[in-house]
Amino acid sequence: MNYLSLNLTLIFCLIPLTYFSIAPETYGINKKKKEMDNGSLLFDFANNAPKQNWIVVNDNVMGGRSEGGFSFKKKCLLFSGNTNTNGGGFSSIRTKPSDFGLGEKEGLHIKFKGDGRTFKLGVRLEGKSVSYRSNFTTGNGWQEAKVPFDNMDVTWRGRPLSKAEHPLLKSKIRSIEFMIYDKKDGPFKLLVDWIKSY
Repeated sequence: MNYLSLNLTLIFCLIPLTYFSIAPETYGINKKKKEMDNGSLLFDFANNAPKQNWIVVNDNVMGGRSEGGFSFKKKCLLFSGNTNTNGGGFSSIRTKPSDFGLGEKEGLHIKFKGDGRTFKLGVRLEGKSVSYRSNFTTGNGWQEAKVPFDNMDVTWRGRPLSKAEHPLLKSKIRSIEFMIYDKKDGPFKLLVDWIKSY
């Protein structure tokens, strides 16, 4: 083997080694970026006992006739039932009190599949009876929505309140809520794949 052939052989042998020495670092950067883009996962409903985290509140508490609740289907949260506007007209589910560590977050990010009706995503604060909610519409197939905390309206038993008098203190968020109150009668169904903060 002459001198030129030996040099070419060494070059082609070193190229793969150089490539592999760079690849792991690049992969790590991409992985970290992907995790940052995905936000912080709060619920993915894949654990064995997700039902322990949720409760139901329907308009029956004020004499209404709506029916609704939750179950779990294919590792998704299923919020479903039937609304009746003759006395309330709402159904909701919410998490049991927990500190989600949302003090530095901007809002909630959800992946869902609905039935064309309009739902509400909201939060409740520690020691407060008021609610903070935003509407989101559903269409065909799976969708995603980001709901900023700043866009949530504050209400008490359906009555609008002043945000200045009742500010949303993110560090005090202790419950996350789904609600349907679109002033329509009939069945509803909402599948939720995951809930994240961003």
